[in-house]
Amino acid sequence: MHLHVTSWSLSIILFIATWLLLKQNKQQIANVLHNINRIVFLVILYTGGMLIYRYTQAPVWDNYGVEAIVKALAGVYLIFLMEWFVIRNKKGAASRGLMVQFVVVLVIVLVLGFGRLPWGFLP
Repeated sequence: MHLHVTSWSLSIILFIATWLLLKQNKQQIANVLHNINRIVFLVILYTGGMLIYRYTQAPVWDNYGVEAIVKALAGVYLIFLMEWFVIRNKKGAASRGLMVQFVVVLVIVLVLGFGRLPWGFLP
């Protein structure tokens, strides 16, 4: 679980750094960070898949299975939003709607992961 939290935290930091570098027209460094973030995406997907598998094997699945699946789907959508947002910014296209979706989905993922599901950090 700690690898999962560490990887998505790193991914958000890399995402913000990439976005800021793109705004400053530093394409080459932004491309490097974007490619590193893609590798981190793979770690997120792997560790998230392992967490879902553990939920399916645990007795909490009966009570929290649907919420775990919703969180997993929202997490995958969050990865797509980060990728889509950076690509649209590279092309100079409008991306305000993607950022709004990113914030909303991030809040959903955090609330489900930390506050609602039983293996979260909050009581």
